[in-house]
Amino acid sequence: MTKSERTHRHGVYRWYAPIYDRFMAPSFADGHSKMYSPLNLKSGDHILEVGVGTGISLKNIPDFVKVDAIDYSEPMLVKARKRQEKGDFAAQINFQQMDAHVLEFENNQFDHSVVAHTLAVVAEPEVVLREIIRVTKSSGLIVIVNHYKDRKGIIGTLWNPFRKRLGLGKHVDFKQVIEKCGLELLSEERVNRFTTHSKMLVCKVP
Repeated sequence: MTKSERTHRHGVYRWYAPIYDRFMAPSFADGHSKMYSPLNLKSGDHILEVGVGTGISLKNIPDFVKVDAIDYSEPMLVKARKRQEKGDFAAQINFQQMDAHVLEFENNQFDHSVVAHTLAVVAEPEVVLREIIRVTKSSGLIVIVNHYKDRKGIIGTLWNPFRKRLGLGKHVDFKQVIEKCGLELLSEERVNRFTTHSKMLVCKVP
């Protein structure tokens, strides 16, 4: 699939941006607070966060690392930059509007990468994950946080088309995508007190 053929459901985030922090972010808070812990961050580490949204996850970043934070939705990034201007973040953060299918970074640029609640909303999850692998150093870690069930079930099958149109994501078999991309799955942990179906998957780049 070429870039021009991809359907990005980013337009709806223009409407979500004003209400995201109050009504949507709380359900993601547990995953956001935990997803940087497995990285065992060291001074000077350079991190990529894909799908940063309004930047609420970055409150958990220590001041001794550098972060490139990207999102496809400019309205969401506007809120993230305002949060940065208010001094909400300790780390050095560079926000950029970018298509995660075609990351504008060099190979092996980042020590580690994180992607939360994003792989299920992009047009091609495997393409995005392969791009994240490309820009992450060998033996670096990639942390994936997302609502995740091993099987869709009947209700999931019926709800899936509506979720996609609303920009809320589709069913993705993350373990299958991780395996196809050649990553080593190090750990799997349930996160989020509001639902049993949010997980944090920690993977190692070959």
